Amino acid sequence: MLKKSKKIILAILSLYLIILTLYIFTVINEYSGLNKQGNISINLFFSIQDSGADDNIVIIIVRMLLFTFLGSGLFIYLKNSSFVHQRTGYLVFLQKGMINSFLGGAVISILTNLYEMFLINWFYFPFIYKSHDYEMLSGMRPGYFTTNDLLEIILFIILAAIGWGIFSILVFSVGLFVQKNALYIAVGPILGLILILLPILGNMNNIVWRTFSFSWFLYTLVAPGQTTFMSQRPPINSLVAFLLAGVIYLAVALLLINLWYRRKQHEG
Repeated sequence: MLKKSKKIILAILSLYLIILTLYIFTVINEYSGLNKQGNISINLFFSIQDSGADDNIVIIIVRMLLFTFLGSGLFIYLKNSSFVHQRTGYLVFLQKGMINSFLGGAVISILTNLYEMFLINWFYFPFIYKSHDYEMLSGMRPGYFTTNDLLEIILFIILAAIGWGIFSILVFSVGLFVQKNALYIAVGPILGLILILLPILGNMNNIVWRTFSFSWFLYTLVAPGQTTFMSQRPPINSLVAFLLAGVIYLAVALLLINLWYRRKQHEG
């Protein structure tokens, strides 16, 4: 079964790489008619991020699956198919599961962004980093962190990696209650779509709801500073919202993990 799981992960990784490459070249082709100058490659890079102007729902769903499954899938399999977590101790099992979940999401997020930059730089137009005035930048991206392009990309890549790592921990915590290994594969995409769609069900004209829901909107965490919220500028500072989202996601994850741990102690 472990060999089968590795083959599944390898197949998903290969499929993701193929889809991602085709997607980026498609967007590059669409941008080929534009005058290539300045920081156009940076704008293209941000446009293909989740919730960007050129995002793709297939890519988003595959990321929700792959980023969350890569680091935690083995631990959910061991929980459902062996007694390893009992032999090593529940606390050790949970700690390793959380660490690997975070690293799985964070590392592949970083590699994805670096790969996207590589393709854009070599097959479209080299990255040129500039500094912008406040007025210029406010019209380019909704939730900028800095007026320096290089720092903006570095911050985005780091924060997005942390965001995906935190979301992966949340998915792992939900997976502790999933008894079927095959079903766990769908937890990331289902939970991710819920966390994207649920906030928009409220009254977007209500500043209280808009601020509250933006604080746990999935893109606030995994695409920090680069997303509008229902075609509106973020109701609160993007960095503050990112920190709030991280705290909320981790709090829910730790609550579920503690609940599962206490249940296992009671059963034992």
